Amino acid sequence: MTNIIHFPLKEKRLKPMPKQRVFYIGYRYVGPMFCQDVQSIYLKRNGLIKGARTWSLIRYGKYDENDYKEYSIELDRCEEYGLPDLLDEYDVGDQVTFDELRDMGWKGVIGFEGKIEHISKYLDS
Repeated sequence: MTNIIHFPLKEKRLKPMPKQRVFYIGYRYVGPMFCQDVQSIYLKRNGLIKGARTWSLIRYGKYDENDYKEYSIELDRCEEYGLPDLLDEYDVGDQVTFDELRDMGWKGVIGFEGKIEHISKYLDS
């Protein structure tokens, strides 16, 4: 006689939010032509404020030439849904993918809209 014990199947858990809050995105050129400076751009995940998460685009630098210390300088801030537009605005949108943003904890919705044109409009002429 054998006793068979059935154990419940383990439920798959969602990937937890990473503990890391600041992520390197890439670099961008700033300044006039032939006098450009390279800035390293980082993305910072802020806390929830009234149920909405905010994100900051930051860089590290000195406030003036005589400073011996580098500070975190916030370039811009947005809510969850505006993050892809913010990255495009600072020309670093092509340096990170939506999957990488999801790994950083972004829970935004990807919305693609396109203009629909009917072929019949071109066939009639």
